[in-house]
Amino acid sequence: MIPLASTPESEGVSSARLADFIDRFFALEWTHGLVVLRHGRVVAECYRGLCSPADRHQLFSLSKSFASSAVGIALGEGLIPSLDAPLASFFPEFDSPKVTDRMRRVTLRHLLCMGMGRASCGLWGDRYDRLRRDFAASPAASDMRAVAERFASGREYFDDDLPVVRHLLEDELRDVPGARFEYNTGATFLLSAVLQKVTGTRLPDYLRSRLFDPLGIARDVVWDNLPGTGIALGGAGLNLTVREIAAAGQLWLRGGVLPDGRRLIPAAYMAEATSKRIENDGPGRAPDWCQGYGYQFWRCRHGAFRGDGASGQLCVMLPDQDAVVAATAGLRDMQRELDAIWEGLLPAFSDAPLPADPSGLARLRLAETAQRFDLGPRGEPCLAALPFGETRRFSCAPNPFGLVSLSLSQDVVGATLEFAFGDGLVDVLRAGWDEPRASQLRRLASGHSFGAFARAAWLTPTRLQVTAAVPCSTSFLTFEFDLAAPCLRSRTPVWFAHPWLQDVAVPLALSHAFL
Repeated sequence: MIPLASTPESEGVSSARLADFIDRFFALEWTHGLVVLRHGRVVAECYRGLCSPADRHQLFSLSKSFASSAVGIALGEGLIPSLDAPLASFFPEFDSPKVTDRMRRVTLRHLLCMGMGRASCGLWGDRYDRLRRDFAASPAASDMRAVAERFASGREYFDDDLPVVRHLLEDELRDVPGARFEYNTGATFLLSAVLQKVTGTRLPDYLRSRLFDPLGIARDVVWDNLPGTGIALGGAGLNLTVREIAAAGQLWLRGGVLPDGRRLIPAAYMAEATSKRIENDGPGRAPDWCQGYGYQFWRCRHGAFRGDGASGQLCVMLPDQDAVVAATAGLRDMQRELDAIWEGLLPAFSDAPLPADPSGLARLRLAETAQRFDLGPRGEPCLAALPFGETRRFSCAPNPFGLVSLSLSQDVVGATLEFAFGDGLVDVLRAGWDEPRASQLRRLASGHSFGAFARAAWLTPTRLQVTAAVPCSTSFLTFEFDLAAPCLRSRTPVWFAHPWLQDVAVPLALSHAFL
């Protein structure tokens, strides 16, 4: 059930302090959407300009908390005999001498609390680190085309066509199961595989009537499969609106019970899932990454718990305040989001309703509508650099993006860029001089098309800057083109925020100019 709205003071929240919190939260560069619930009611809702309540945003690892809910539901239905059931027992068809004694000791509980003993993800490996090393060694032979082909085939991490589940079962484990916290998306994928095995259907299909429909999550929801398999990723791949995230957060806050009293998730399971099941402290960890880990939920300071996903996807449950904070973003440091909640939002809560505050409420409504992306300077065409009606096509030197050519043109409205990749994909990015222009980009995620809004400006008569926001993705793109010494430079992280792609120069060679 998508929560209804209420005035903040009616729910014991200061509108003025909520307004200050929103301004602080959206001062973090690429926060996208925010919903705050108190006592089950929406007391604040804000979207940065170009974002909207209808946006289905990539959740990345926030998907894990939904997978955990599915495990609890299946446990309650008797489809899973026990959380202490060995993982290998669900896949007798993959039993072999290569399955180690340690792997045979791995249980569903170990998978849920990230204690299976594996030291890395187990699905993607370190593909971008490998690509970086390979590209440095031989740039002509290494580009994103190879990564795209392997990812599409489901062999991104493995070198043959054996089933992914079998590969993971035959893996060597560094640690004894249960001895150590090691964040591992492969563990959640294995939970998804177990659920598909015991229910006979994909994870999102199993959850449709049991979780999604009761929460009001629309039927066109997307939860990606692991490429090359028919199994939902589990630990990533779900796309939801901020309101849908908040509705799930309210369910988790109330221990698996809907506002109308219907129980969706067993109480005992939810109590375990949201409490500390394993120690996760360690050198250099931020304050809210060492408070303990449950079953695909993180413990936080201030008695809170959360689900989260890369680059700022958050669902924070605050039992002591009877509150939920749901957010989407393209932020690189999630601790800054949590600090804003602790320092800016917690002081807004009171134990009882507050007197009406019309001026504070007016400030809140202004803050909710005033947030904007910084898409760089407004510009105008530069005919000395590129006449109207002329398109220049450049060939690209070997590069980690897999770009093979780039075309550039401009008109009175803005600039148009066409990116051609070595695997045959072509993306067209349109950027306005004044108002942002809309485009659809397909290279940002395999199998998805994302809307982008971009602005362009000539910084000098030969240097063009293009800045694009992608409201449903974590990506934010800034490119510079130097036509004097032809070069494309990427100024911001792209393709899942890999820092080594943040400041990459791609030499260009003019291959064609035509009207």
